[in-house]
Amino acid sequence: MWISKLVLDPRSKAARRDLANPYEMHRTLSRAVSQALQAGRERLLWRLEPTRTHERPVVLVQTLTEPDWSVLEGGYAEIFPPKPFSPVFRPGQSLRFRLRANPSKRVAGSGKRVALKTYGEKVAWLQRRLAEGGFRLVEGEEGLSVRILQDTFLEVPRRKGGGEGGKMQIQAVLFEGRLEVVDPEQALATLERGIGPGKALGLGLLSLAP
Repeated sequence: MWISKLVLDPRSKAARRDLANPYEMHRTLSRAVSQALQAGRERLLWRLEPTRTHERPVVLVQTLTEPDWSVLEGGYAEIFPPKPFSPVFRPGQSLRFRLRANPSKRVAGSGKRVALKTYGEKVAWLQRRLAEGGFRLVEGEEGLSVRILQDTFLEVPRRKGGGEGGKMQIQAVLFEGRLEVVDPEQALATLERGIGPGKALGLGLLSLAP
């Protein structure tokens, strides 16, 4: 895997367009690994990082193959060289994590996906997804090691059936905390594919650190 950091320039018209529409951002970032995507060898994940008002927007990108950022137009972003990332997990390993995700459920009958409302529902969703992916939340004296840093809604164009100017809102929750590796093989697969729906909206990228 490869990790890239892009610091977008708000003076760029293309950067402003992408910041206003996550689908456009995903389309732009995909150009850097277009051949691997077409060959089915790629899973692009990205996240717009939280920054202060006066700071330039930062996008973190994870790819399975080395990206070629020279395809981006000039002035779009300051690009830090991609770094190779080959984690080796072991059972019981404790790591810090960050995840921006869409905690949601499907309504029986309609199949419509709806946002979860309470803190408890969102953390329970995270616990289930991590357990399915070879991890578990670390539990200490004060409870589970997790907090919600941001809880917002992304307003994005409807891809189909929304009519002209149709918009939809997608919940985006930024989790941080500590987790533990249970199954190293599952954990690596989870890291590569991401967690939850909304990958094209900049959701699902699980970032880990010691």
